[in-house]
Amino acid sequence: MSKKVIGILGFLVIIVGILGAYCFNLNREIVALTELQKEASHQIISMQDNINIMDAEMASLNKEVTSRMMNVEDKISTLSSKIEDIAVISTERLYEEVKSGVVEVVTEAGGTKQITASGFIFDPRGYVVTAYHVVEEATKVDVILYDGTISAASVTGYCPFSDIAMLTLEQALTTNALTVGDSNAIAIGEPVIAIGSPFELSGTVTSGIVSQKDRFVDIEYDTGKHHWVANLIQCDATVNFGNSGGPLINSKGEVIGLTIARVDPGEGDGIYYSVSSNKLKRVALSLIDHGFFDYPWLGVKLTNLTPQEARARQLDTINGTRVTEAIAGNPAALAGITADDIIVAIDGIPVREVADLTSYLGENKSPDETAMLTIMRDGETREIAVKLGKRAS
Repeated sequence: MSKKVIGILGFLVIIVGILGAYCFNLNREIVALTELQKEASHQIISMQDNINIMDAEMASLNKEVTSRMMNVEDKISTLSSKIEDIAVISTERLYEEVKSGVVEVVTEAGGTKQITASGFIFDPRGYVVTAYHVVEEATKVDVILYDGTISAASVTGYCPFSDIAMLTLEQALTTNALTVGDSNAIAIGEPVIAIGSPFELSGTVTSGIVSQKDRFVDIEYDTGKHHWVANLIQCDATVNFGNSGGPLINSKGEVIGLTIARVDPGEGDGIYYSVSSNKLKRVALSLIDHGFFDYPWLGVKLTNLTPQEARARQLDTINGTRVTEAIAGNPAALAGITADDIIVAIDGIPVREVADLTSYLGENKSPDETAMLTIMRDGETREIAVKLGKRAS
C-alpha cells in the first residue's frame, strides 16, 4: 500500500473519530436537553396545578365574598326597613289618607241620654263598625260622616264577647271603606295612631306604639257590666271616653284594631285596648252575613300558673294555663279534660297563659270544630281532642 493511501486512510480515521466524538457529545447534549425539557414540563404542570388551585381558591373566595356582600345588603335592607318602622309616624299623612273613613256615632237611650262615640266604614255598601257597648242600650243611632252628612243607622248585629257591633246606614255612602290589615303581622313597638271623637271632639288623632298583643282583659263598662274580651292589642296611643269604636291605624294606613277601652285613670295611664283586626274581620263578616257571631266554647275555667304552683308540680316553667274547673256537660269535660289539667298547647300552638288560648280560639276556631289540646296531667303529656261548643249569650 502506498504512503499516499495510508495517509488518506489515516486522515479518514481522524475525521471519523472527530465525527464520532462530535456525535457522542451531541447525543449527550440532546439527552441533557431532553431531561431539561422533561423537568420544564413537570414544572409547567406543577405551575398549572398551582394556578388551578389558586383559581379554585379565588372562585371560592369570590363566592364567599359575594355571599357575605349579599348578607350585608340583606341586613342593610332589613335595618332600613326597621328604621322606617320605628321612625316617627307621619300622622298628618295617615290622617289625610284615612280621615274620610272615620265617623262619629251618636246614640240616644230612653229619648234623653245622648252619647257620642266613634266608628269607621267597614264596607262601602253602607256598613259601619263600632263597639258593642256604644249601641248596647241605644234606641236611636245616627252616624255623622267626615263631610258632615248625617245618616240614621240600624244595628245589623253584635257580639258582646268581642265588643263589636255592625251598623247599616240608611243613606248611601260616597266614600271608601278603610282597609283592614293583618293584626298577626304587627310588631311590638311599631307606631300606630288612633282616631275618634273623645268628649265630642271629632277627628281627634293621637299617636303611640303597640305595647303588646293577644291580651285577655276583664273590661268594665260605664253601665257597670263586665266582659272578658280576648284578642286585644295594647297600645299607648291615648284614647278617652268617645274614642270607643274608632280605628287603630298602622303606618301603612291599615286598621289593625278597634278601640274599646282604657285603664281607669285612677289606676294608671298609658294602657289602652283595641280588638285585633283579625278578630274584627271574622266577627264583622259574620254580623253582615248572619247578624250574629257564634263564639267557640270550651267550657272550662282557667288560671295562669304561678311560680309556686309550678314548683309544687315539679315544673321548670310557668308556661301553660291550669284548668280550675271543667264544667260538667260542656265540651272539655265531655272530652275528658279535668280540673288541674295544664293546657300547654292547642292545635300544636304553644299556650303560655290564658290569653294565648282565648286569643287562638277567637281568631281561628268556630263551634262544632275540633281543637286538639295538649295537656300535662300527673307529669305526663296527653293529647285530647275537644269538639267545641257555642258560647251561650
